[in-house]
Amino acid sequence: MPEVKAAIWKAEAERLRKILKSPESRQLPKLAEHLAFETDESAKACIKVLKAAIADIRAAAAKR
Repeated sequence: MPEVKAAIWKAEAERLRKILKSPESRQLPKLAEHLAFETDESAKACIKVLKAAIADIRAAAAKR
């Protein structure tokens, strides 16, 4: 059982690391923190959300 818990903790740490160390998280750190700590979505899904948010922000800025 301890091996299972260790594997779960390791997987979660890796997920957090991937989200919080992504280039996208530097642009939207608050959203990245929310996705990392307040959801259980995969790192890949969280980074897709960050990319979509960045694209929306850029599109809105281009319309100004």
